[in-house]
Amino acid sequence: MGANYELEREVRETNRLLRKLISIARGFEHQTESVGVRFTGASTMNNLTLAVGQSSIGTISPLEADGLTTTPGAVVSAQSFSISDPSLTSVTNSDGTVTITGVTPSTAPVTGTVSATVTDPDNTVNTFTQTITVTVTGAPTGRTASIGVDFSAPTPPASSAKAKKNSSSTIDG
Repeated sequence: MGANYELEREVRETNRLLRKLISIARGFEHQTESVGVRFTGASTMNNLTLAVGQSSIGTISPLEADGLTTTPGAVVSAQSFSISDPSLTSVTNSDGTVTITGVTPSTAPVTGTVSATVTDPDNTVNTFTQTITVTVTGAPTGRTASIGVDFSAPTPPASSAKAKKNSSSTIDG
């Protein structure tokens, strides 16, 4: 009975340790491995193509090891965007996003960098940097590029018409 009891005690202790390891591991189940920028209207992350006059908002997303899945519960802070070219404007918004607007067609894709600090649910804190690419094309088709004003034919001034009427009544009188 002593050997059996000792074995049962060891199994219970092993199971307790395994449960503890599993609970610890669950806290590390979702770890951020990189960041990406999701642009409104863009189909691929970190790449944006705009026509002159168009704008897009970029949001930094914490990503798991597959580079596609957003890390659940991760908090992004200290976002920084660095991209500069005469073909676009870049404005960092108060909520940590960036608004990029096409100004003139770019001669080649424009690269920039973003960085952010990510705090995962287990309170692990890391800083990540990512390269982004923006291309600005010509003016979008089917959109207003400028305005014009059409004027009607000029009409004679009102005082000129009244003077003619007065002069004809004076002759008849």
